[in-house]
Amino acid sequence: MAPEQPAVEPLAQLAELGERLRLLEREYQRQRQDLRSAYEEILALNTLQEATLELVTALGLEPVPQRLLGAAMSFCSCQSGALLLVDPKGEGLIVTAVAGQVSEEVIGKKVKPGEGIIGWVAQTGEPALINDAPSDPRFSPGTEGESGLRMRSGLCVPLHVAGRLIGALVVVNKDPPAPFESRELRWLQSFASVAAVIIERARLYDRLQEERDRVLIAQEELRRRLARDLHDGPAQLLANLVVQAEYIRKLLEHDPAKVPEELSRLIQSGQQAVHEMRVFLFDLRPIILETQGLPAAVQLFVERHQRDTGPRLHVHFDRSVGRYDPQLESTIFSIVQEAVNNALRHAEAQNVWVRGEEKNGQLVIDIEDDGKGFSLEAVLKRYDERGSFGLVNMRERAELIGGQLTLVSAPGQGTTVTLRVPVGASLRGS
Repeated sequence: MAPEQPAVEPLAQLAELGERLRLLEREYQRQRQDLRSAYEEILALNTLQEATLELVTALGLEPVPQRLLGAAMSFCSCQSGALLLVDPKGEGLIVTAVAGQVSEEVIGKKVKPGEGIIGWVAQTGEPALINDAPSDPRFSPGTEGESGLRMRSGLCVPLHVAGRLIGALVVVNKDPPAPFESRELRWLQSFASVAAVIIERARLYDRLQEERDRVLIAQEELRRRLARDLHDGPAQLLANLVVQAEYIRKLLEHDPAKVPEELSRLIQSGQQAVHEMRVFLFDLRPIILETQGLPAAVQLFVERHQRDTGPRLHVHFDRSVGRYDPQLESTIFSIVQEAVNNALRHAEAQNVWVRGEEKNGQLVIDIEDDGKGFSLEAVLKRYDERGSFGLVNMRERAELIGGQLTLVSAPGQGTTVTLRVPVGASLRGS
């Protein structure tokens, strides 16, 4: 019986060896899968990097959403996708770009917060991975249908900048059909973080361009106004002075008795020219604003624009109004100038009142007239056609100093312009 014992040991060793080989095979397959996953992750990150480098140089928002969406779809291998941005005029997201099997007719359609999967992402700020959309409780056939995505499965991630929602990115239905994986959601989230910054950067560029255009328009309007005011005011008076002087020269030869009377008229015209020039220079740079502050500058401005004919100008500043930051005072004075000039030119009023007081940390200034008034809604609708930027300029100046400008008017009821500016503590010791 002893000779049979050695035959058992090789069988046991073979069985153990087979088990080890199976373990090694499993480990090899696991590492191979990990390597494949790592390779796919590297490819996705490379795609993300290439898309980022390409888009980071884009100027202006218009081409950016479409290119971002194309990059997202390429590394997610999806049939369709959409990029939505927050509606600046109200709640909800607006379809801004579409790609794949989606009609461009859906661009401009709105998805409200909480409606469908996209609305859920917008409302909660959380990403969504869906592999069976019809059975998902968040799915809304109407909402998803309106966006034209025909979602069966998909990924949807929010676009955030500094914790603020600016939009959402959604890709649907893998090609070829397959379930979405959590790593793909992770990739899309990483891409969305970069995409949101690129979008915000493009918007900032557009805003800077718009601001530059507004500055250029304002400068051109100022040049036209200065040229008009110089021509109609001091230049015209100086031309009259030359004519009067030439007339007096001829009187010296032919009718000397009339010279004193004409000299008096010449002096009167000269004084008027000096007054017009001082008003002109004051409007350009009121030195009194720097030395004595806002109430004194407004008072002098009104006195220099008061005429024997035309509306009576009244000024009252409460004692609570003190000295403020020079840039703040300058901007407020410019707004008061614009509002008073508008009343003098267009209101056909009997009276114009300028009132100011500081209360609850705000400087409140009212410019009111008892003129003919107007339909504010109708004027705003025609504003671009009229080629005037007075109201726009006043509102933009108010916003630059953190203030708010409101205008109330109606036909036959006069007009009131109210400026509210947070001022904090006034610089009374300045």
